Amino acid sequence: MPSVKEKIRNSLPYRLYRNTAIFIVRLFPVKKNKVVFDNFGGKGFGDDPKYIALALLKNYPGEFKLYWFTKDMKTPLAEGIVPVKYGTIKAAYHMATAKVWVDNIKSSFKIKKKKNQFYIQTWHSTLGLKKNEAQVSNLPEKYVKEAKRDAAMTDLMYSNNDFRYEIYKNHFWYTGKVIKCSVPRNSVIMERNEELINNIKEKYGIRKEQALLLYAPTFRKEKNKENISFDYYKVCNAIGHKFGTECVCMVRLHPNDTTRYPDMVLPEGVVNVSDYPDMQELLAACDYLITDYSAVMFDFSFAKKPVFLLMKDYEEYLKKERELQFTMEELPFCRALTEEELLQVIENYSENKYQEKCNVFFERIGLNENGDGAKVIAGIIYESSKGLSGKLHSDFN
Repeated sequence: MPSVKEKIRNSLPYRLYRNTAIFIVRLFPVKKNKVVFDNFGGKGFGDDPKYIALALLKNYPGEFKLYWFTKDMKTPLAEGIVPVKYGTIKAAYHMATAKVWVDNIKSSFKIKKKKNQFYIQTWHSTLGLKKNEAQVSNLPEKYVKEAKRDAAMTDLMYSNNDFRYEIYKNHFWYTGKVIKCSVPRNSVIMERNEELINNIKEKYGIRKEQALLLYAPTFRKEKNKENISFDYYKVCNAIGHKFGTECVCMVRLHPNDTTRYPDMVLPEGVVNVSDYPDMQELLAACDYLITDYSAVMFDFSFAKKPVFLLMKDYEEYLKKERELQFTMEELPFCRALTEEELLQVIENYSENKYQEKCNVFFERIGLNENGDGAKVIAGIIYESSKGLSGKLHSDFN
């Protein structure tokens, strides 16, 4: 049953008001120093848009006016970034008058782009295990329509690997420019940042000498708590024993699962970090990762840190959820179908073999990641604001 707000938004008077207001704001001229950002449809300060914004502030101080679309106006932002309520007429005004748009999903709020505006679609997955966009045959018709509309407005996409580059070129309903460069959000995970690590440990009451294990299961259509949990104590002890350290387990649910499992209670000593706003900072701070089908496995491995896969519902997942880009045998990660197998693969883990497998895999996908992606994209935005966007990285295409 639609809520009162939904009924109002779908009413004819409201739609007429909204369409008229958007028509009016589009009459305002574009300001060459204005940039607007969106992250997952107004969900906080994170992902590539965050790191691009920070790079603009750092490398081009005073050059730009930065506006961040958010559903929560209390979202902490970096100094110099102005919050704007997501989906409002005010957001439409800033979008209509911004020289550059930066977004990481296709289905977010957008008005019709002007010819002299520049739109960067960052996407939200560096590589990704699951097939997506035109690779998927049963996507909702509404989403496909939105995705095609978004692709038609997009001016630039980028990838840090040849595999994803070809997918953007051939399976995203997109015919524009794709360049090869490092992914902005990966800048934080490529080098160990002791200050960041200590800040996260202090926030959650973890001692400095303790190692961090992050468990980050992916989202599933069907709710089943058994598929997103395991015996944390046993696995944490196995990690600690294997690597000679005292280990603390941190659990990060997928953003879509945080509301589906509000009653989820973790054992004492296991830390729920689902409320932490920036997944990349967690990846940067943690020493070990356990996931199932989440794309975070790839970002974490770029820093050459151990990844373990626990896929308790593997066959069911393939039938009910998504086809995968790679077979399990093609991935460089230690994998298990049961908790007992997970304990065994942890015990048998070989650092040398893992690094060798990673290197072979990275060579196969054509990986080129050095952590400077945010700086590169910030430079492209600067060039675009100066009217140089037609010259952008032509050597990459």
